[in-house]
Amino acid sequence: MNKENNEKELLKQQNRIRFIHAAQELIESEGPQKASIRKIAERAGFHNSTIYLYFEDVDQLILLASLKYFNEYSKALSELSTKNLMPSENFMTIWDFFARTIFARPQIFYNFFFGKHSDNLTEIIRQYYELFPEEQDNYTPEIEDMYYGRNIKERCLKVLAMLKGAGMRVNEENIEMINDISVSYLKYLLEQKCQNPSLDSDILTDKLLKMLKFMLS
Repeated sequence: MNKENNEKELLKQQNRIRFIHAAQELIESEGPQKASIRKIAERAGFHNSTIYLYFEDVDQLILLASLKYFNEYSKALSELSTKNLMPSENFMTIWDFFARTIFARPQIFYNFFFGKHSDNLTEIIRQYYELFPEEQDNYTPEIEDMYYGRNIKERCLKVLAMLKGAGMRVNEENIEMINDISVSYLKYLLEQKCQNPSLDSDILTDKLLKMLKFMLS
């Protein structure tokens, strides 16, 4: 790649970062539903149409901007990766971290895991860390495989697979069913939190973990 192409690629990267920062500021101040193309472009200092030079659409941009809110969860997973926990404890700890993260910002994470581009999360996450490598953490191979899962169903299935052969009620015959029920209940609780933000996140987390324990024991 010659110097001119390098400069063009650097400018493109800088502009993508400007758009993402602008979207993050609007999400923080007004919520994801009000982060329109016009408002984001205006805050980033561009014309509305410019967004399509750098992103597929505003929904993809919102997903990239939402990954900022994964930082605490990501660091918790990185720390967990340094511990040598039993598979069942590892499983429940991952779910605990995850539930507390998503119930803290239900609108953002409902859109992330059940919205328009929620079946392409691997690419979204990789794009984000290419732009913000300083935010990327290190995990065990199993946790990394889960973290970069294509969608919520695949992510949850990869965590559940850690329990096969670990003396739990998980095997090849029932793992898909257990996973479908887990994802459906997660979606239900997240919808409840979106509709009624005053619901206690700790209680919702406790409900989710109790369901998982019941399914697995």
